[in-house]
Amino acid sequence: MKIIVRAGIALVIVEENLYTRDLFLAYKIFAKHYPEKELEMKKALLYAIEPITNVEELLYFLNEFGEWIIKESDKWLQIHNPSNANNVI
Repeated sequence: MKIIVRAGIALVIVEENLYTRDLFLAYKIFAKHYPEKELEMKKALLYAIEPITNVEELLYFLNEFGEWIIKESDKWLQIHNPSNANNVI
């Protein structure tokens, strides 16, 4: 779940001009920009801190919120990297 929380902060990295590996701070910053998704991100944070063993619950969460994160990431990339440039050196 850490990757979900970090994907959330990556969505607002340009607006905030910062990145953090602190999961709680990442959650708070994400929630400021996406208040309608705060509860889902809080759940991801809680799952990262205390992993769950209920596979059905986990799959449901990933299928719902995970899919939303993927779609938002695709939108972000279309705006901030439309040519799909790989700038890794």
